[in-house]
Amino acid sequence: MLDILVYLFEHFEELGAGDQQSNFEESPLSETLIEAGFEREEIDQAFGWLAGLSGERHRAICAPSADSVRIFTDREYDHLGHDCLNYLFALEKQNAVPAGLRELIIDRAMAMEDLTLDHFKIIVLMVLWSRNQAIDSLLVETLLDDMSGPYN
Repeated sequence: MLDILVYLFEHFEELGAGDQQSNFEESPLSETLIEAGFEREEIDQAFGWLAGLSGERHRAICAPSADSVRIFTDREYDHLGHDCLNYLFALEKQNAVPAGLRELIIDRAMAMEDLTLDHFKIIVLMVLWSRNQAIDSLLVETLLDDMSGPYN
């Protein structure tokens, strides 16, 4: 599924998705993804994951105050792991990820099976992109740095 998310990110403009990243038209885009070699099941999973990005429940959350502390549940800690949580914390400290988007990043990471740090970096990038956040080119380079396989 991450292959599809990366593909959508890399080919966003040429796919004609317009200015609204969360407004993909599934039918024509699904056909384009099938032609690109992706399986229907993976495409459906990716669209389900993307739908979670636009969920209204995340917009209703009040932004945490500057001195708030996020306590992770055992389930979150087990799934996200030490590396992903440390990475998220570092991004927050550098003001690269607004505290208000932290919960959406955690939610989308929890929706991903077999999460690795490389996967988590892509999730962070997709969440920032979906919320029209200014993404510094150095941050993109850092997020995609040292990735292997289809994520290059």
